Amino acid sequence: MKRRLSYTRILFILIAPLVLFTHHLYQDGSLAEVALESGGVILLILAMGGRIWASAHLAGKKEKELVLTGPFARTRNPLYFFSLIGFVGAGLVFGSVVLALLFAGVFFAFHWPTIRREEGRLEALFGEEYRAYCARVPRFFPFLGRRSSGETIILDAPQFVRMLRDALAIPLVIIVADLLDWAQASGLAPVLLELP
Repeated sequence: MKRRLSYTRILFILIAPLVLFTHHLYQDGSLAEVALESGGVILLILAMGGRIWASAHLAGKKEKELVLTGPFARTRNPLYFFSLIGFVGAGLVFGSVVLALLFAGVFFAFHWPTIRREEGRLEALFGEEYRAYCARVPRFFPFLGRRSSGETIILDAPQFVRMLRDALAIPLVIIVADLLDWAQASGLAPVLLELP
């Protein structure tokens, strides 16, 4: 996991100039700009809420028991699914479909191999129970119609607080996007390229 996070950070450092020195090609305040940025905010909030929901079900149980409740009843990888939503939302908050697609590509390049490795580890740990789970619950994109019962969750509080802190950092992207937009509009940050 640490290697994957390190690679993701390195790739984001390489992508950072693209974010810092580009601007959307839509006129400020236009319907297109407002729609993209609003959609991005909605996706970031959904990603944050989804990661908190999944973390509440997973905290303290990872690799100790097979979690089948809450978002795990809808998709086998809810934390990754909500992370993808956050990556796409981040690109849209900057007002760019190109950045949203690029961020989604970064997500899949670095997280998909990890998802596959984790599945192998879970199958080794939980055997037939995990294979039966795989047969009824999709790997990534959730069944929206599935409902889970309103069971009580017992969680590891320190681990949940760490996961909660990570999820609550997601809205910082909105602040960064607004600050960058202000810096570009003020002439403090150059715009070298406009992106759709």
